[in-house]
Amino acid sequence: MLAAVWLVLGWFHANQIRSEFLVPRSHLAGPPVEVVGNEAGRVLLERTEASEREGTWGLRGDTAYAQMSTIVRIDDAIVERGVTTLDGEVAVGDAVLIDPDAFTGDPLTAHRIGFEELITPSDIGPHQGWFIDGRRPTWVVFIHGRGDDRLTESLRLIPGLVEDGYPVMVTSYRNDVGATPSNSGLRTWGLDEWRDVEAVVALGQRKGARDFVLVGSGFGASIVSMFLHESDLVGNIRAVVYESPVLDFEDVVTSWSAASGTPRIVGWLGRRLATARFAIDWEELDQPSRVEEFDVPMLLLAGGEDAITDPDDTEAFAEALGEQATYERFEQAAHTDLWNIDRARYEATIRLWLAAVIGPE
Repeated sequence: MLAAVWLVLGWFHANQIRSEFLVPRSHLAGPPVEVVGNEAGRVLLERTEASEREGTWGLRGDTAYAQMSTIVRIDDAIVERGVTTLDGEVAVGDAVLIDPDAFTGDPLTAHRIGFEELITPSDIGPHQGWFIDGRRPTWVVFIHGRGDDRLTESLRLIPGLVEDGYPVMVTSYRNDVGATPSNSGLRTWGLDEWRDVEAVVALGQRKGARDFVLVGSGFGASIVSMFLHESDLVGNIRAVVYESPVLDFEDVVTSWSAASGTPRIVGWLGRRLATARFAIDWEELDQPSRVEEFDVPMLLLAGGEDAITDPDDTEAFAEALGEQATYERFEQAAHTDLWNIDRARYEATIRLWLAAVIGPE
């Protein structure tokens, strides 16, 4: 009887893992924030933990998008901040979502940077993206984090890369909006998606790239790691940049299960059933156990308040990599919002590291 109950609970927990981690979804989460006022370059928002965080953030409404910055005033109920309208008009009474991508649209509308629509022919079908030409033979490929509509995540990094002469490719991958769905329709955290990175690298080669820098954000770092393990094109990779990298998917799920109050024995069984039902190979996705398989220069950026990927684990991974790794910690940042918290340091860190690793034009 107890074994049957355990099996039922484990099956149910595997369903929860599927819903929480494997089903594609939009990247925005958290409760909306009410706009109390908006005029003369100032926006007044109801005070929440999200609206009072320092830094630069997007405000996404149903028909408008703005970017909030400096905090001007905080009282018991209201946060007043500087604001720049990027699209439409954020109106009093609107419920907006706070967006770490901080920009909307595409490179042209966000930064007046010209680009081409990119169609990457993968093994399952075409995936959409952006291509920005540049002067260097080393191209940067950006692999976004969680969310099925995340090309915009790259807009924070694109201007600096373009200024430094790098051609940039930003790609969607299977099960994204604008990409071909897989047969299962599920995320596999790199076990399948690495092939989409291989496809865009191969396309870059055909377009004239000599070699590449891969940038992986959050979940995107897990995909890049699997590409580095599995692809025959790994010899064309000069360097890798990871922001808030997911290095051990099972550890992420285990922490989530514990925080949700799931008994450890049920969580263990749920993960084993997820392997059988959804083809999730936890050992393949355990990058710290595969650290000796990495042999490219790597910049690892972590947030000191990251609740998804423990920054101490990222630091330990960097230490295990040895001289090929550089580790930078942004103490006030959480998961994949390092740019938002300290834009100047974030951009300078990446640009200076790339200059040292890739060299001058």
